[in-house]
Amino acid sequence: MSRLSFRRLFFLATVLVGSIYLLKLHGSLESERLNQLMDNIPRVELPGWFKPPNDGFRNSEMTSTNHRRQLAIRDAMKHAWGGYRRFAFGEDELQPLTRSYNRRWGNWSITLVDALDTLYIMGLEDEYTEAKARVAKTDFTTTLPGYEVPVFEMTIRALGGLLGAYELENDPVLLRKAMEVGESLAIAFDTPTGLPTPRIDLQKRIPMQSSSLCIAEGGTLQLEFKKLSQLTGNDTYRKLVERASDVLEEAPRKYRGLYPTFIDIDTGKYDNNSALSVGAMADSFYEYQLKQYILHNYKESKYKDQYIVSSMAVKERLVARSPKSNRAFLGKWDYNDSFFFSEMEHLACFYPGLLALGAHLLDRPRDLVLAEEIAYTCYLSYSMTPTGLGPEVFRFSSLNRPQNRYIDRPPPSVQEPPESSEMQGSDGRYLLRPETIESIFVLYRVTRDPKYQEWGWNIFLAIEKYTKVEYGYAAYSDVYSTEGDNLVDSMESFFLAETLKYLYLLFSPTDLISLDEYVFNTEAHPFKIIK
Repeated sequence: MSRLSFRRLFFLATVLVGSIYLLKLHGSLESERLNQLMDNIPRVELPGWFKPPNDGFRNSEMTSTNHRRQLAIRDAMKHAWGGYRRFAFGEDELQPLTRSYNRRWGNWSITLVDALDTLYIMGLEDEYTEAKARVAKTDFTTTLPGYEVPVFEMTIRALGGLLGAYELENDPVLLRKAMEVGESLAIAFDTPTGLPTPRIDLQKRIPMQSSSLCIAEGGTLQLEFKKLSQLTGNDTYRKLVERASDVLEEAPRKYRGLYPTFIDIDTGKYDNNSALSVGAMADSFYEYQLKQYILHNYKESKYKDQYIVSSMAVKERLVARSPKSNRAFLGKWDYNDSFFFSEMEHLACFYPGLLALGAHLLDRPRDLVLAEEIAYTCYLSYSMTPTGLGPEVFRFSSLNRPQNRYIDRPPPSVQEPPESSEMQGSDGRYLLRPETIESIFVLYRVTRDPKYQEWGWNIFLAIEKYTKVEYGYAAYSDVYSTEGDNLVDSMESFFLAETLKYLYLLFSPTDLISLDEYVFNTEAHPFKIIK
């Protein structure tokens, strides 16, 4: 080879290598820029500030365990559904002990509608197909004569159930039925302030007169009505709930971030004699502040701001610690600030899950510490009873006012339970409620800590042992007793819609109803985040 040819070859090789380097550099810069853009979008499944101790789905032994548990929960759903199908199909609720049914929700087939998306998620194809065919025949424009429709319950269960199933399958029949429900419930907003009445008369198509409304009834319709507007293109539903939200937010109150439980429908003024809590009649109002921000793809900052202010107020005024074991829990103040109730409702056990979700999305890691502490208190309310079931209400003795405000500290270890004499039951019923399981599920998705799967499994085993009957599952009257007849002839629809769904998802791969893609309404119905 001549020296000229060699130089020419060397030159061409140098140009080629340089070009490849520049292409790689450009690709690297583009990739880095794309990653930076993606980092600006909140992610739930693997928070950057938390390194998971062990991802169960990357461990073959854990995968096998999770799969077995998932199948066991699926069998529980089949058992609950089987009892309903045999003795109550098309009716509102199964009464499992007498093998009968009730029509307490006006004969809207509420268990069937509430359970639709759970059947779909669990892959129970035959059951889902049969249920959907029955939904297509249900008339949501009327009810039994003389029946008053509870707007809050029918929004979260019926409208939420239909929208959740539609989001998963896109069957137009489901959306058409959701529109029927939405049109019926919209009657409630025909009031001087735009706040909805708690009940409506569908026979006469008028709102039932009522002087007051609890904030959960006024502030927990927003996800469902906004999702209905988005899917139908009819903005009327969104405008109705936004007007109600504005009244609830703008009405004068004593504490910034906390809302009295009741408000006057006609005047839009809060009742100064009602309590401050995140329990019954208030709970999901606070939940929907953050979840509206999520639903709108993190773009409506006013909901984020409302959530942040409320969560700070909750930590300041409602979080207390037990005097002996320093356990964090959520109590209740009367509005005039004269007495603190040192008891926690099972309904308030949703809040640690909400805190955990907000902790990641808004980069507030200290809130995750508190979320884990309160969730552990809720779990202890189960694990410390003889049945392993949690009471409707529990309290801490020797505490009338918060002795210690929230302090940043690591969560207590599982080996340090409070003295049994300190945590006591105020109401020993277990109604098959989901709130503790819900928080356990969210905490697992956020942290990937496998202890939450163990907590959930322990609760499921207790449910199987003490509430399972021949045809379904029954509520339990006294979680502190393993003797006598404690079963109650009731299986509410939320057991299928929420409790079993959250348990199933706890042991499922995290891309099944990913929290990056969906937001759950307060009845565990998954809505796609609006992109």
